[in-house]
Amino acid sequence: MNRAGTAKVESVTEQDDLENLLERCRAAGRAGLDTEFWRERTYRSRLCLAQLAVGDTIFLVDPMADLDMTGVAALVADPAVEIILHSGGQDLELFHEHWGVVPQRIFDVQRAAGFAGYGASLAYGNLVNAVLGVSLTKGESYTDWCRRPLTEEQLTYAADDVRYLPAIGDHLKEKLAVLERTEWVAEEMRVIEATAGRDVDADSAWRKVGSRGSLSRTQNTVLRELAWWREQSAARRDVPRGWVIKDVTLTEIARRGPSSKKDLMGVRGMNPKEVERSGGEIVAAVARGRSAPPIELAPTPSKNVQMRARMLAGIADALLRARCEAGQVASELVATRAQVEALLAAVISNGGDLAGQRLQQGWRKALAGDAIVDLARGRIALKVIGHPPYVEEVLLDGSDS
Repeated sequence: MNRAGTAKVESVTEQDDLENLLERCRAAGRAGLDTEFWRERTYRSRLCLAQLAVGDTIFLVDPMADLDMTGVAALVADPAVEIILHSGGQDLELFHEHWGVVPQRIFDVQRAAGFAGYGASLAYGNLVNAVLGVSLTKGESYTDWCRRPLTEEQLTYAADDVRYLPAIGDHLKEKLAVLERTEWVAEEMRVIEATAGRDVDADSAWRKVGSRGSLSRTQNTVLRELAWWREQSAARRDVPRGWVIKDVTLTEIARRGPSSKKDLMGVRGMNPKEVERSGGEIVAAVARGRSAPPIELAPTPSKNVQMRARMLAGIADALLRARCEAGQVASELVATRAQVEALLAAVISNGGDLAGQRLQQGWRKALAGDAIVDLARGRIALKVIGHPPYVEEVLLDGSDS
C-alpha cells in the first residue's frame, strides 16, 4: 500500500490539542483538508467534523466537542499554508458562510487532475485508485455525521477522505510541471478561491434560480426581488431555499406578477401556508420589481447569427476536443457548448465583444479560443484523419467571412 496508508489517526476534542495541530499545520506549510457536514434541513451547512492530514498523521477534529473552530477557518485563509482538497467548493463555502474567511492558497486535486489527463470530475476514490493504485471502501457518504459517538466505520471513512490528498497533490504537481500546465492550474485555483469568497447578494441570488425560462426584462427584475426576499427568509428561518418557495414556483410568480394574496394563491405550486405567512411580503417584492428599472440583459444575437453559430458549434467542439486531447486537458474544464456558441456568435456578429468571452481569457484563449475564432473567420478548417484525435487543423488562405 502507498506510504500514506500507514498514517496515524488521532481524534482532537480538546482546544489545546487543536491549537497544537494548527501550529503544526503552519509549520508544515500545507495540510490536506476535508469536512463532514449536515445541510438537509438548514440554510447553512452545519460543520460536524473536520479532517486534516499533516505529515504522517491524520487528525479528526470534532466541533461537536465545543471546540472553537475559528483557528481552522483562519488556516484556510492563511496564504502561508497550502490547503489541499478534493472538490472542495462546499467545504470552502462552509468556512466562508460561518467565519467570513476567503481561501488564499488552495490546491483542488479534482480540478488539477483535469489538466493532467485524468478527467475533470473523478470521484475521490476513483482518483486515489488512478493515481496511487489504492482501492477505498466507500459506504458512509450519507451518514449522520452530527450524531455521537461516531462508529469505527465512520472514523475510517473520514480519515481516508484526507489520507491520500498530499500524495495525490505531489504527483499531480510533478505531472503538471512536465506538461507545462502549472500556471494554468494556478489560474484555476484563484478562480475557485474568488468564487468561494463571494457573498450572496440581490444580484447573484436571482441568477441561481433554475428553470427561469424566457422572462422579459421586467419579469427578471421581479424575479430578482423575489429571489432576494427568499434568500433572506431562508437565512432567517435557517431552512433550505426550496423549503420557502421552489424555483419553478418563484419563476411563475415573477411571470404572472400577482398583486394580491388572492392572486398569489392561484400560482401553481404555491403553498397556502406560505401565502398566509409571507403573502404580503411576496406581493410587496413583486411590486418593487415592477417599479424598479428593468434589468439590463446582454443583447440577444439575431436569429441568423444564432443559427450560424449553432451550425458551426459542432465543428468548433471537435476542434476544442482535439486540442484538449493533445494537451491532456479535460474538455469540460475549457468551455461548455453554450460558451462555444457565444464566442462564435460574437465573431459572426462582426464587432461582438470577444474580450468578455470565457474562451478569450487566460489559458483557455491559448489552448482553444483563438483557434475557434480562426475557424469562424475561415482561416483554418478541419480534416478527418484515421488516428486520434481524428481531426486535423488545416491552414487556409481565406479571409474573414
